[in-house]
Amino acid sequence: MKKTIYFWICCSLLFLVQSEIFAEEAQPVTPIKHYQDLKLPELNPIQVKHPERYVMENGLTVYLQEDHEVPLITAEMYIYVGARWEPVEKAGLASITGEVIRTGGSERFPGDALDEELDRNAVRLEVGIGANNGGVSLSCLKENFERGLEIMADIVRSPSFSQEKIDLCKRELIGSIQRRNDEAGGICSREFNRLIYGTNTAYGHQSEILTVMAITREDIVEFHRSYFQPQNMILGIVGDFDTAQMKEMLNRCFGSWEKGSAPRPVPPALDEEISKTGGIFLVEKTDVEQSFIRMGHLGGLQSDQDYYAMSLLNYILGGGFSSRLFCNVRSDKGLAYSVGSHWQAGMDVPGIFVAAGSTRNSATVEFIETVRAEIENICRDGVTEEELNHARESALNRFVFEYDSAGKIMRRLIYYEYFGYPADRLEHYIENIRKVTREDILAAAKRHLHPDNLVVLVVGNPAEFGEPLSKLGEVQKIDITIPGAPARVLREVVE
Repeated sequence: MKKTIYFWICCSLLFLVQSEIFAEEAQPVTPIKHYQDLKLPELNPIQVKHPERYVMENGLTVYLQEDHEVPLITAEMYIYVGARWEPVEKAGLASITGEVIRTGGSERFPGDALDEELDRNAVRLEVGIGANNGGVSLSCLKENFERGLEIMADIVRSPSFSQEKIDLCKRELIGSIQRRNDEAGGICSREFNRLIYGTNTAYGHQSEILTVMAITREDIVEFHRSYFQPQNMILGIVGDFDTAQMKEMLNRCFGSWEKGSAPRPVPPALDEEISKTGGIFLVEKTDVEQSFIRMGHLGGLQSDQDYYAMSLLNYILGGGFSSRLFCNVRSDKGLAYSVGSHWQAGMDVPGIFVAAGSTRNSATVEFIETVRAEIENICRDGVTEEELNHARESALNRFVFEYDSAGKIMRRLIYYEYFGYPADRLEHYIENIRKVTREDILAAAKRHLHPDNLVVLVVGNPAEFGEPLSKLGEVQKIDITIPGAPARVLREVVE
């Protein structure tokens, strides 16, 4: 009985003491009625941990970043090569070269045996060549990395280019060409880019059946020889390793590779006349219930002084759920389920500004007029302080998550070096975004947006348009018929 009374006395005293403490600490709290009333502290300045960078005797540039959080190692190689340097009459050469380096392997690690070796060591190895650069990626557990790196070095340096794998790759590419007009959205994206850059230029050409058929093994060998040279490559490695040991490993795998004589390739020039030409274009597709629409013109460069202002402007215009295009075109007028814009800033060649969406066929002209009006409005009146603040905070919050790992930071630094940008560009992003004013955005809009000279492309059924497309100007039809080879020849290739 006494123990029970003692227990309750102790509990009561404890309760009284805690009540006094909480009473002293308690402060009156004003309830938050709206999320915009929240006061958040400023973001801390980004602390970029720079990887160790060095250049091997043969010219191969190497970035090394130790990260011991998990027992994995990832290697990524950037190669100065791309489809923009392939002959237009042999379009597809770059992508086939990248594909067959991986599928064909080398004399030491031939195709199917290569796959078995990679599976046995749980190694992921990919090779590809895009429009502006080539890449090789390797990822595996740390204990298997040396074997994986050995394989990677061998197939990059000495690919076998098996004729069997080349033929298979060409058949697959021809098959994809034959299917490229199945999706209206894909047609719109593809043909819009070609209108901006020119159909037979380094940036606007595309693979055709005849160009693929014209590619020989000798073309592929020569393309590889011309671009896959160590002085024109950057290799980045991040993960659970010791830097001194990794350098020895790299020397064993790449040290005997002799430096080549090929200079770094220069980006082909744009055709300025094509890039400045607007107009109304139509791809007639009668089996769709919607019109797919893209409107825009040549964009800019990340090195441009207006890059940060244009990034914020685009978010306000069409970059999010609160953007002007989304609210007006979708929410207010119900003209589209999805609509938006993108200010693409290229690294060494201007990108594309595009406003895009799809709408019911009967609303095609109204959609175009509404989007054009929003572009005109932002060029004439600029943006509000509230819009700017929202866009700025959104950009800064996204930035935090884009560079939250050692791998992401190293990849960005290599990307900057690849395209000739300063290594400290990353550190200045936050301050440059914060410096943008409403006046900066209005001035940038007037310099870079041209609503009176847009390329307007519609993929849809003109018989169902509520108003004729000619209301907007002279309509130029685009023929997307796929040029083919004689049926007999094509049958032999495919089979």
